[in-house]
Amino acid sequence: STRNEVELFMCGDYEFLSRMYGLSGASGCYPCLYCLAHHQNLVTPLSVRGQAPPRTFETIRADHQHYIASGVDKKHAQHFYNCITEPIFNIPISQVCPPGLHITLGIFTK
Repeated sequence: STRNEVELFMCGDYEFLSRMYGLSGASGCYPCLYCLAHHQNLVTPLSVRGQAPPRTFETIRADHQHYIASGVDKKHAQHFYNCITEPIFNIPISQVCPPGLHITLGIFTK
């Protein structure tokens, strides 16, 4: 018997991706699916603010577990990088396709 390995990729709009990975969404203090930059820092050019730590599937799961242990108060979600639910799929963040619509809108609004 032949065994083939398959790599899965996740794609969708920003709201869908946020929900699939357990993030509170665009209104959270840490809205980025790919890094742990605070929303106030995202308006500052990367060359000025520096690279934020990457968000990974593992950090999402750990932050969510800490959120659960703290008592699940959404007012304090920012202390857990806005990881408010368990991720639905076990697909690494490195295999998430950036939402094209949001990238296009970001390019045209600058």
